[in-house]
Amino acid sequence: MVVVTKQVLDLEEWDLVLAKLHRYHANIQQECGIIVQTIRKEMKSELVPLAEEKATHGKVVKKQIRDLWALEYEIEEIQTEFAKGIGSINIEELTDDFVEDVMLQSKPLQGILMAIRLRQRDACEGAKAKYGEAIKDLEPLKLVRPPKPAPAPAAPAPEAPKAEAPAAAPAVEAAA
Repeated sequence: MVVVTKQVLDLEEWDLVLAKLHRYHANIQQECGIIVQTIRKEMKSELVPLAEEKATHGKVVKKQIRDLWALEYEIEEIQTEFAKGIGSINIEELTDDFVEDVMLQSKPLQGILMAIRLRQRDACEGAKAKYGEAIKDLEPLKLVRPPKPAPAPAAPAPEAPKAEAPAAAPAVEAAA
């Protein structure tokens, strides 16, 4: 009996939407650059609000791209951890017990990966709904996703101000 499961996320569509968002962002950056050059050359200060608006919109689009990348980072992290857990496989010494162990280890991860894929699908649909009209005719721009940024080192907790020793009480001489 062969069970066919429906694919939760179309990875080709995911890549296409992401690539078109990259192109859209690149176009916004280029427009901002042209506007800034025009402002400098022709001293058209009335274009400053337009440049700020384009730059702000570019930041919003870039955040959308980073949100999509964050989901990819999650999947990559889980896959890497799973691969580390399995270790290197020596086909010559492959046993039923090893295969069973790998299958048991992968079972909980399937649920986690499914949840991430569902979030990816929702994020992709959200991006298409928000930017679909703007990106539908764009040529995809394939960019390599940068490696996941290392978490920033925790800032050292500010030291509590040291309590100074109470000042010595002034010596009082008894009046004789």
